[in-house]
Amino acid sequence: MHRGRPSRCCRMTGRAAHPSSRAVVFLRSACERLLAIDILTPRGGHVARSTGAAILALGVAFGLQLETPYSAASTVLLVANANQGAVLAKGGWRLVGTVIGGVAALALMGLFIQAPVLFILGFALWLGLCTAGATLLRHFRASGAAVAGYTVGLATYGALETPERALDAVLGRTATVAVGVVCLGVVAALFSKRATRSALDTALIGQCGTIAGLALERLRSEERAHGLPTAPQIAGLFAIDDLLELSRAESPDLAGREGAVRDTIAALFGALLGTPDLCAVDPQAPRDCVAAHRDVVAGLPRILALIEARRFADALDRITALRETLLPRVGCAETAETGTPAPLIALDRLVAFVEDYGSALSGMVRLHGGRPIPARSFRFHRDWGAATENGLRSALAILLAGAFGIATGWNDWSLLLLILAPYSVLLAMTGNPAAGAVAFIQGTIVAVPAAFVCAFGLMPSVQGFPLLIAVIAPFWMAGLYATTVPRHAPAGLAYLVAFNTLVGATNPMVFSVPAFLNQAFGWVAAVFVTLLVFRLLLPHDPRRQAHRIQAALRRDALARLEADPPEPRHVWEHLQHHRLARIALSLRADPAAAAMMTADGIAALQVGRAAIRARAAARNPTAPALLRTMTLRALSDATRSPRQARDILAAAAAEIAARSIEDPRAWPVAHRVAACLTDMAMRLEAHPDRSFGRHRRVPC
Repeated sequence: MHRGRPSRCCRMTGRAAHPSSRAVVFLRSACERLLAIDILTPRGGHVARSTGAAILALGVAFGLQLETPYSAASTVLLVANANQGAVLAKGGWRLVGTVIGGVAALALMGLFIQAPVLFILGFALWLGLCTAGATLLRHFRASGAAVAGYTVGLATYGALETPERALDAVLGRTATVAVGVVCLGVVAALFSKRATRSALDTALIGQCGTIAGLALERLRSEERAHGLPTAPQIAGLFAIDDLLELSRAESPDLAGREGAVRDTIAALFGALLGTPDLCAVDPQAPRDCVAAHRDVVAGLPRILALIEARRFADALDRITALRETLLPRVGCAETAETGTPAPLIALDRLVAFVEDYGSALSGMVRLHGGRPIPARSFRFHRDWGAATENGLRSALAILLAGAFGIATGWNDWSLLLLILAPYSVLLAMTGNPAAGAVAFIQGTIVAVPAAFVCAFGLMPSVQGFPLLIAVIAPFWMAGLYATTVPRHAPAGLAYLVAFNTLVGATNPMVFSVPAFLNQAFGWVAAVFVTLLVFRLLLPHDPRRQAHRIQAALRRDALARLEADPPEPRHVWEHLQHHRLARIALSLRADPAAAAMMTADGIAALQVGRAAIRARAAARNPTAPALLRTMTLRALSDATRSPRQARDILAAAAAEIAARSIEDPRAWPVAHRVAACLTDMAMRLEAHPDRSFGRHRRVPC
């Protein structure tokens, strides 16, 4: 018999391998897994920095003899981020929110400390207002509003039974947050790189290349039928705004140039909207159209090469020269009595794309040099419906939880408010709060046995701060590592919060199994109640939210037939871009519905853009008063009768052309107005169920 390692045949027939062989295989597998841990990667560096900052915060809190030093470490674990800008911004707004929430806690306790029912009512109203504010605000300001809301519960926990300690509780909470924020900020500043600015430049250049590539593809395509920009394209372009927020926190210089970045994003969005309008030129088309098409196809690759080489000023000069060569051709098309507006429409669409792309390059030039100029006042969509729902849900959750605690006589009923308040507001800011609540349950369930083992199996034999860190740091590192994996991040966050609070590292430590089990039961019950809150109280409906945003976009686009936007066109388009990105984010789990609703919104937006151009053409100084009157009347009639809008606009374009053909001086501007109205009619005909027609709802 062959001795040693079992043969392939032996293994395949199911014979048991020698025990020593199994041990070797197990050890080899374990070593491979240990070696696979990415200690030296950016993820490993983030975990190491965050753990070091938590250790520093815990040590400083012990040194300052704060009552709950573990809260300082919890602040670090909650604010920790691989990006330095996120750390600085989150930490700063968390501290601001804590101070505001602390003042609110003092006011509520001062007024209602002897009346628990009134205190709960005041806490519910305050949390509801802060939740609504967190829904309306963006980026880290939203987190500041959220912290201000739930700090009342954190600051008053334990003080409701001893009102005389109310001020100490609020000051202690503020002190621990400040220690955690400062320690994490110092560690991040010393040991992390400021790489967001480079990522921002790369993202902007990448979007310039993508949009130029789409334009060239359309200009070289023979197909007339083409699609609109997709939801991922729109959301990907708007995601640069998130990078801008991180970069502003890292770089004071970039904070002064944020207007240039937002101008670039808005102009790129305008260019993206213009790419579906481009197509290959017909050889039988007028000579000016053929020449203009040839100039753009030849010039755009050279401009793109300059952008990729980061020679933005040279690229801007090239595209400015390209625009100057196109404008005379447009002038020739205006004066040509061809009887058809098609050549002028094609040239206008081509020039509009070039101008938007040039505006984006102008923003890139201002971003990378020159003197910063004041930023435009960009607007963002405020979803008041979602804010109302989230605020009411948080307020009702606190009211019901408080009523339950008082009615049942639960000794530690304030623990339910302590946990329910932050989870209610934080999950309300996510796209799928019910799924987030499930992840919080999973993280909490893992944290309870881990905290028990740490608190009662390891810590009783610990003497001194170094050994305390040696025991507790591995548990922190496991949770921090989980937060770097997107699908485990919510569970990892819940694990860190629950573990650190249940262990409760203080000086001196108190080891009480009954107290631990009571707190653990309350914590687990609270996260299950959080899930019930999001499933029973005003449950989040992403489709309803998307329809609400889409309706706002359509109303705004329809209003452009009545009047110009109150701000520059790019600023108005930036607001619509944000709405489209919000629709894509809301329906991320349903790509088909996102594509349909995005297409509807873009079609309406393009008609609104055409209306702005038509009104601008009618305001030309050479335009007769009758022409302006006819144009405004046609746009107004189309608004009042959206189902007949295409016929109204087409008839108005034909009438304007017929009346003005007799007056050579009025013909150029009349030709342009007629072309704009015809362009709007063509868009309505291309999308009969979109634009300003019947508002289609996505079936549930």
